[in-house]
Amino acid sequence: MAAPKPVETIKKRADFLVAQAGEKAGTPSLLLIRGKAPNGLDRIRVGYTVTKKIGKAVIRNRIRRRLREAARQIFPDHGAAGFDYVLIARPAAQSRDFALLLDDMKRGLLRLAALPK
Repeated sequence: MAAPKPVETIKKRADFLVAQAGEKAGTPSLLLIRGKAPNGLDRIRVGYTVTKKIGKAVIRNRIRRRLREAARQIFPDHGAAGFDYVLIARPAAQSRDFALLLDDMKRGLLRLAALPK
């Protein structure tokens, strides 16, 4: 079995904006966007976006923690190295069962993987 791919977090706004121009796949709990990583990085980078429309800070932080944990479990096996991913939470991400959240993320990644690179 191949070693899991390293997963990093996107923190700079410029990197989010570059990834925003990529392919998109929607699921009930989140929207996944995949963009080519700059400078030929051979790792997976993930950024998280939870807007104020979803709720107050406590709710947004809880959703962000759920997305980070789901990404930690899913992306090493299903993410493609050399790409940046942005996860934009939808309101359902707060109350959706965690197993369904994992399934949504996996399904979105499989849809993006089926698109031409």
